[in-house]
Amino acid sequence: MKPNYEAEQAVIGALFLDSKKTMPLAAMHLSSDDFLVPEFHTAYSVCEELYKAGTAIDFVTVMSHLTPEYRQVLLEASQSVPTLSHTAEYIQQVRERSEKQEAYTKAANMLSGIDESTPVDDCRKMAAEITKSFVDRSDSKASSAAELFIDFTHRADHQGEQHHISSGFKKLDDYIFMDKGDYVVVGGRPSAGKTAFTLQLMLHMANPKKNDKPYKVGYFSLETGKKTVADRLISNYARISYNAIQTGKMDDEDFVAMAESGDSFMKLQFEVIPAAGWSVEKVRSETIVKGYDIIFIDYLQLLKSYGKDRVEKATNISIDLHTMAQADNVLIVALSQLNRAGAADPKMTDLRESGQIEQDADAIMLLNYDDKQPDKRDLCIVKNKKGKIGKIPFSFNGDFQRFTWIDAKVGEPNGKQIA
Repeated sequence: MKPNYEAEQAVIGALFLDSKKTMPLAAMHLSSDDFLVPEFHTAYSVCEELYKAGTAIDFVTVMSHLTPEYRQVLLEASQSVPTLSHTAEYIQQVRERSEKQEAYTKAANMLSGIDESTPVDDCRKMAAEITKSFVDRSDSKASSAAELFIDFTHRADHQGEQHHISSGFKKLDDYIFMDKGDYVVVGGRPSAGKTAFTLQLMLHMANPKKNDKPYKVGYFSLETGKKTVADRLISNYARISYNAIQTGKMDDEDFVAMAESGDSFMKLQFEVIPAAGWSVEKVRSETIVKGYDIIFIDYLQLLKSYGKDRVEKATNISIDLHTMAQADNVLIVALSQLNRAGAADPKMTDLRESGQIEQDADAIMLLNYDDKQPDKRDLCIVKNKKGKIGKIPFSFNGDFQRFTWIDAKVGEPNGKQIA
C-alpha cells in the first residue's frame, strides 16, 4: 500500500509554517510511525523531540538535526502546503493511511498464519487485532513529564469543557467520576436490583441528548434473555408497568406511552448482546469490532475463563477486564454477586469468588436492601480511586424497573435526578 505522500508532505510543511498551532494537534493524533515516507518519518521524529524540549520548530532548526540529503524534500514540503486552515484534515489523512497499512499488514499475517488446525479463539484474536488498528491510540503511548504537564495545562485551560461520563444521577456523579479506561463493579445479592440499576445507567449513557458527546454502549447479558432485557428497558423508559408487560395486560394508556416513546427509544446508541458462555477475549473482540465506548457485563462470574477452581477463574476474569479497560480505552461496568445476605451494609470482602476484584476495580458500588423495605435501596460506594466513599439512598419502583435518588434533605425521591 502506497503512502499518502501529499498529506504527509502537507503536515510537515504546516509544522514549519506554524508549529505552535500544528504540533499540539499533530502530537494528539500522530506518532512518527504514522509517516510511511522515510524522510517525513525522520523529520517528524525530530519535531517530536524539539516539541518535548520546548524548542522552536521550523525548517532551519529541523535541518540542523539532519543530514544534507533531507534538504530538498523538506524544502519542498515547506513550500507545498495548500492551506494551513486544512491542517487537521491533512493529519487525519496521514492517520487513516497509517491505520489502513497496519490493518493490511496484520491481515496478511493472519492469512498466512491460519490453517485447518488453527484454534477458533486464535482466529478471533487475530481478527480483533486487525480491527484494533482503527482504535484511538492517543492514550496508549508513553508520556514524558513534559508531555504530561503540557497535557495538564491544556486541560486546565479548558476545564469548563471537561466532562466525565454521567450516570444520570447527580448525587452519584458527585462521588464517582467515570471515564473511558475505568473498570467499575456493581455488586449485590440476588434481587438487589443490579441488572435494573445498570440498565437504567445504560439508558442514560446511550442517550446522545443527555451527554456532551455520543457514546456507543454494549450490554453483554450472560444470564438474561434479550426479550426480558427489552421488557425491562421499555418499562423503565416508557413508564409502562412491568407486571402489565409480563402478564399481557397493557391498557390503552400503556400503548400510548409506548407509541410516544418509540421514536426516541430507537435512537438510543446501545446494543444488547446475548453472551452466555462467552469469554473475556470474545467480549473484547466484539467490543473492538463494534466500537463500543462503554460496556456492561451481567455478570462477571458467568464469563468463561481458565483456572483450577472458581476463585482462580474469577481472579483471571477480573485481571483480564481491568487490562481490557485500560488497553482498549473502554469504560467497563461489570456486575458481581455477593457471598452473603442480610440487612447490614455489604463490604468489598463480600464480593463472590475473588479478592482480586477488590484490587482491580477503580470503583465498587454495592446495592443493599432490607426485605422489610422492598422499595428502598442503599448504594454503598466502598471503593473509589478518584473520589470519596459513602452511601446513597435510592427508592426502587419494581413495577417500572426504576431507581430514583432519595434527597436526604427532604426524605423523598428527587425526580430531577432520574436518569
